[in-house]
Amino acid sequence: MATLAVTNLSSSGVTQTLAAAAGGGDVFPNDGKTIFVVNNGSGGSINVTFTAQTTSAEKPGMEDITYSDKVVAVANGAIKMIGPFATGTYNNPSGQVAVSYSSATSVTVAAFRINPKG
Repeated sequence: MATLAVTNLSSSGVTQTLAAAAGGGDVFPNDGKTIFVVNNGSGGSINVTFTAQTTSAEKPGMEDITYSDKVVAVANGAIKMIGPFATGTYNNPSGQVAVSYSSATSVTVAAFRINPKG
């Protein structure tokens, strides 16, 4: 499992090299303004799973809310941007989102933070 660095987006643009997806999954820091990019260069569709760190929450005066892992299909040859991720749902105790792949072969990934200041 690799820890991915997060690149801040800006209105002037950024250059980012995507990293090889780790076979055992990856983690990336998340502040609620982070998006994840998956480039599937493999010959088949893959599933990318973002692990929910909580399964339910009570809201005063409301029914329980149930959370589950976010599973996103990425077709072969496709690039998909996913997120942002709610910190209370997806962050582990270290403030990171855990992501895994049904196959990491020929898959590259990166994490970007939306920069509201431009």
